[in-house]
Amino acid sequence: MMERAEWLKQAQSKAERLYDQVSPQYWVKFGLSEDETHQRYFQKFLKRVIPGGTILSAACGAGRYDGLLLDAGHPVFGIDQSAGMLRRAKEHFPKVRYQKMALQKMHFRETFDGIICMDAMEHICPEDYPGILRSFQEALKPGGVLYFTADREEEPDDFDLQAYYEQGRAMGLPVVFGEVAEEVISKRKMEKLEVPEEGADPVYHYYPPLAKVREWIDQAGLAIEEEGAGSGFHHFVVRKR
Repeated sequence: MMERAEWLKQAQSKAERLYDQVSPQYWVKFGLSEDETHQRYFQKFLKRVIPGGTILSAACGAGRYDGLLLDAGHPVFGIDQSAGMLRRAKEHFPKVRYQKMALQKMHFRETFDGIICMDAMEHICPEDYPGILRSFQEALKPGGVLYFTADREEEPDDFDLQAYYEQGRAMGLPVVFGEVAEEVISKRKMEKLEVPEEGADPVYHYYPPLAKVREWIDQAGLAIEEEGAGSGFHHFVVRKR
């Protein structure tokens, strides 16, 4: 069986390449819809951040939510591991400072009044999840607010996590329950003779149990103020204790 650390490293690199690949189409084809649940929790977050407070847009991609932060009067600093997505963000928001940085490499200390990390933690493995939440806590000023979304083991809407786990193990992959390996998705698509749409290539996902996410939040020194499900994600608005 492949060594897990090496497999996870490869999965992260493949995700970075995929987002670089689709970045030219992002503002044309992808990421254009703003669904109701994200908007509702985004507003809950904004109401909790001090007026004019500096926001970290973590795993910002092409800056899908950065314009909303700017419109609300907040200075924004964006990070993402995809250079291609950051180029798209800079084209749309030239005054925002962006830096290429993976969530696992954050090193900020009491720098931001608020942080958003939307539709990105789904690509984070269970080994890295608690450390990233701790890094968010360290990056926040005292009383700062974080809004992030998580995939949820409780309600995968389009597949059986047990089946993906068993097939991954049968393929010799070092998966743990809740992980959906891109190798398994690709194999299933080939078996069904499905042709993927442009930009719809498989990428690693992790669906953590919500109880575990809440445990990691608490261990990171964060307190949940709002949470709820919608639009395929679980939404957490938390504050630094």
